[in-house]
Amino acid sequence: MFKFFRRIRFDLMEKNKTRKYLKYAIGEIFLVVIGILIALSINNWNENRKLNKEELNLLSDIKANLISSLDTFKNDSLLNQRDILRYEKIEYYLEKDLKYNVELDSAFGVLTFWSTPYITSSAYKTLQTKGLDLIKNEQLRQEIVRVYEVELKSLVEDYDKSEWSINEIVNDFFSKHIRRLHKTSLVLARPNNFEALKRNEEFDNLLSMIIRQRKRGQEFFGDVMFEMRNLIEDIETELRSREK
Repeated sequence: MFKFFRRIRFDLMEKNKTRKYLKYAIGEIFLVVIGILIALSINNWNENRKLNKEELNLLSDIKANLISSLDTFKNDSLLNQRDILRYEKIEYYLEKDLKYNVELDSAFGVLTFWSTPYITSSAYKTLQTKGLDLIKNEQLRQEIVRVYEVELKSLVEDYDKSEWSINEIVNDFFSKHIRRLHKTSLVLARPNNFEALKRNEEFDNLLSMIIRQRKRGQEFFGDVMFEMRNLIEDIETELRSREK
């Protein structure tokens, strides 16, 4: 094709047809510009399609991460609630001045345990690397950032860190007054002197602090799980709308 255009241009120059040559040259330039614009348009279309696919894949991955974390939190919440009931059983025995019963071994065994929140966030980290603007829906983008940077972070920074701080105090008391029944089970323990423990105000204070902390954790887990469910639903809505 380029040979064809060159031949026309050469014939016009040879025949000294300047006006026709200029018209032809302008037309040729116009065709070249149109060709460039078409090429750029196709390239932009391909790039947008690529970014759109990347965005949808990342949203699907974030949704999968959230579902995984949500399932973990549900289990954590159940375990923490079970432990709260065990602690309250110790509290009941103390208040009613009851004799020690081996059913308390499991309750004393978990005094230093709690379910720490583990968050699956690989997809969100990928989004941060690629740029948050990859998510076109601004409201959804802000919601994702809020859940990860505020809700989930508060669960770790506020709740879990305070658990570690309290655990240092509990472990110190535990090592002096409570023995692990490791020959029987790794999760059972028994006080050295339960009757003396009944009159120990420090233990009363520790027990009330532990119960309060676990209940506070349940509130944290509940609030965060509520926000996570809403975000999962919003991501599903976005994915469905983009499939049309």
